[in-house]
Amino acid sequence: MSNKKFYKYGLRPVYSEESSKGIVRFYAYELETGEFKEDMTYMRKIVFDFSGDKEELSEQEFNTYIEKLKKERGL
Repeated sequence: MSNKKFYKYGLRPVYSEESSKGIVRFYAYELETGEFKEDMTYMRKIVFDFSGDKEELSEQEFNTYIEKLKKERGL
């Protein structure tokens, strides 16, 4: 069982997933391909958000935003 949290960082959808062992991984949306790839640079960006670019989203808001991006980019 994993615990997911959903974010928008700037324009990019990002989610974190914590395993049952407490390991947290971050995945960022690739704007060019529409796929999520592990990108641990977002751990620092999300946790310490000095820029104010982080917006926490519900899973539904997150999925709606991804669909909007895919539609805009023809993916």
